[in-house]
Amino acid sequence: MLDSREVASYLKVSESTLSRWRSAETGPPFIKLGGIARYRLEAINEWLQNLEPHHGSPS
Repeated sequence: MLDSREVASYLKVSESTLSRWRSAETGPPFIKLGGIARYRLEAINEWLQNLEPHHGSPS
């Protein structure tokens, strides 16, 4: 489990950007543990993969 500081560094965004994404529910999935947002690395990587444009197979 990663904390917000670690995730912001991993994604190369500020912690405030990550906080805005949490509020808007547009960022990577997180779990609240003791009132603190925690992230699974696998969930972050899946979220990133889903952001990539998908192109159809060539005919």
